[in-house]
Amino acid sequence: MSPGRRSLLTAPVLALSACSLFLSAAAGDLTCDGGPSFSPEALEGPADAENGPGPAAEALRRHLARDEIDIDSLPDAGWIEVSRTDASAFYLTPDPAAEGSWIYASVDHDGEGWEVDGWGGCSLQPDVGPGLGIASFRIAPDVELDPDSTEVAVLVTERACNSGQDARGRIVVAAIDGKDDRVTVTLAVRPRGGAQTCPSNPETPFILELPEPLGDRALLDGSSVPPRDATICPDIAMCS
Repeated sequence: MSPGRRSLLTAPVLALSACSLFLSAAAGDLTCDGGPSFSPEALEGPADAENGPGPAAEALRRHLARDEIDIDSLPDAGWIEVSRTDASAFYLTPDPAAEGSWIYASVDHDGEGWEVDGWGGCSLQPDVGPGLGIASFRIAPDVELDPDSTEVAVLVTERACNSGQDARGRIVVAAIDGKDDRVTVTLAVRPRGGAQTCPSNPETPFILELPEPLGDRALLDGSSVPPRDATICPDIAMCS
């Protein structure tokens, strides 16, 4: 992903400069459902990390060899190390049962040794930076796109648990990436404080202002990898 262009964010009742709202992490960084941030190039690394040297890889091998029902479903091979620190390593492998999805294994050092402390399915998404959560959007169904307009009415869905409340007043533009044939917009949300329950979140109306007219280009929702057509209902949304 190339660096996003600056834009003007216009909320229903408040206009703010994108200079204060352009808050994405390093351009193009990814996470898998909020795990450690990593470069997309990491996914091009060797897909045999389970055979690698060092205590983290050894911990992964031990975990994969365990005879337990929730571990037997993990692939034995094809793991890629996408993130590593002195105290942790994060591995991904494509999910053979779901195209476009991934399986992760998180390995941590607890002071005594290295152990896998988490594993399961996840989906790639842009890293929108600290203090923000990813949000999906679609073009409002009653909107006919005007090639000459820079404003687009969209409906935004916060992907994190939010007790079934909307995201009004908390939406920010994380990135806008314009190409010759498409404009990819990544939106984020400032989470509400405190514990939240997880009923489905409603869609929140939002006016997206682009830095230049859309023209005949496609508008894409950058909340997933690869970006999705913003005319289609997101998988997380309650679309009527």
